[in-house]
Amino acid sequence: MSSSASQSHADSRTSLLIVRDRPSAGGGIYNYYQAIGRYQSTSPQYSDVGRSYSFYGTHGDKKVSLTPLRLLLDSLALFAKILKLRPKVVLVNPSMDPPSYRSLRRDALNVLIGRMLGRKVVVFWRGWDVSAVGLPVFPGGNKCLLARIYKMAAAQIVLGERFKADLLRWEFDGPIHTETTVVPDECLAAAPTPLGTEKLRTNLLYLSRVEIAKGVFELLEAYQILKKKNPAYTLTIAGDGPDLEALKARAQEMGLADVSFPGYLSGAAKVEAYRRGGVFCFLSYTEGMPNAVLEALAMGLPVVSSDAGGLKDILRDGENGFVLLPKHDAPMKKKFEPAAVASAIERLVETPELHDRISTINWRYARQRFAAPVVAKRLDAICTGAVSTESARSQNRSEAATPVGVK
Repeated sequence: MSSSASQSHADSRTSLLIVRDRPSAGGGIYNYYQAIGRYQSTSPQYSDVGRSYSFYGTHGDKKVSLTPLRLLLDSLALFAKILKLRPKVVLVNPSMDPPSYRSLRRDALNVLIGRMLGRKVVVFWRGWDVSAVGLPVFPGGNKCLLARIYKMAAAQIVLGERFKADLLRWEFDGPIHTETTVVPDECLAAAPTPLGTEKLRTNLLYLSRVEIAKGVFELLEAYQILKKKNPAYTLTIAGDGPDLEALKARAQEMGLADVSFPGYLSGAAKVEAYRRGGVFCFLSYTEGMPNAVLEALAMGLPVVSSDAGGLKDILRDGENGFVLLPKHDAPMKKKFEPAAVASAIERLVETPELHDRISTINWRYARQRFAAPVVAKRLDAICTGAVSTESARSQNRSEAATPVGVK
C-alpha cells in the first residue's frame, strides 16, 4: 500500500470520534451506536462517559463510582484520544436534564475539549425533559456560558421537531437536523415477514427501563380493568430500573400476581419477548426517541403509546396503533386515565383485521426509516456536512469582519 493510500485509510478510520455513554451507563445511547457502527462509512472511534447503572449490566466495564474522579478520567481520556486520532468531527450525546443538569454540564466540557483542540463538534441531543419544552431551561438563561458552549457546535441533532423549535427559540443559529434512533439487526432478522397473524393479541408487553415516568403504574391499572373483562389477558413488564420493586409490590396489592417481570432482556431473550407480544404498551411522560418503540414496530406490534418526545413525529393515531395524550397537570402515576388505556388496547385485541393491518404497516415502516444501514447513512451525511458547513460559517464571519476595500 502506498504512503498516500495509507494516509487516506488512516483518515477514514479516524474521521469521527463519538463521545457516548459507556455500556453500563445507559442502554439507549450505547445500543444505538452498537447497532449502526458497522454500517458507518466514517468508521467511528469511541470515548466512553457516564455513570454505571446495575440494571444495564456492566458489559465488562470497570465501574467508577466517585463522580469527580470519573469525570476527570473521562475528560482526560477524550483529550488523549483527540490528540491521538485527530478526528475531523467529535460527536457528543448530551441530555437536556433539569433540574440536575448532570449530563448537560458534563458534555459541555466535552464540547469545549473538542473545540479547544480544533475539532468540529456535532451535538446529538438525547433525553429531553417534557417539562422543559418551550422554557429557558439553561441555568442562568439561554445566553449563559453553558448555552454559549453548545452554540459553538457545527451542527445540532434532535429527536423531534418540538425540540428543534426549542433550539431555534433559544437562538441556536447553526444547522439543526431531526433524526431518529434505530432498530437493531436482530429485530429485523427475527421478523422477516409481519408477525401480526401469528400473535396472541391478548399478550401485552412493556419493555424498557422501569420507572414511574414511563407510565408503568397507569399500565397496571389498565391491565386490572382488562383482566376483569377477559382472563386471557397477560402482561409482561420487561426491564429493570429504580421503581421495579415498587411496581412489583403494587401489582401484588392489586391482586395481579400473574404479571410477569423477567428483568432486563437483551439479545435473543429480548427478541423472543417481542415475538410473544400482541400489543406494545408505552405510556412514557417524557422521551427523546425510545428504541423500544421502534423495535416493537419492526417486530410488527401495534402500539398503545404516549406522544412523548420524538414519538409525536413518528406515530399516527389509528395508523400505528393508538396515541394517548397525558394530563400534564396530573400527579405522577395519574398522568393517563386507566380506562382510556384499557379501551385503546381492547380495540386492537378485539378487532383482528385492525390488529393485522397495523402490524403490517408498522413492520414496513420500521424497515424504511429505522433500519441500521438507513440511519447510519443519514448520520454520516450530517457529520460530513458539518465539516463543510462550519468552514463556510467561519469564512462568512471572517469576510464580515474584513473592512470594505481590504483584500
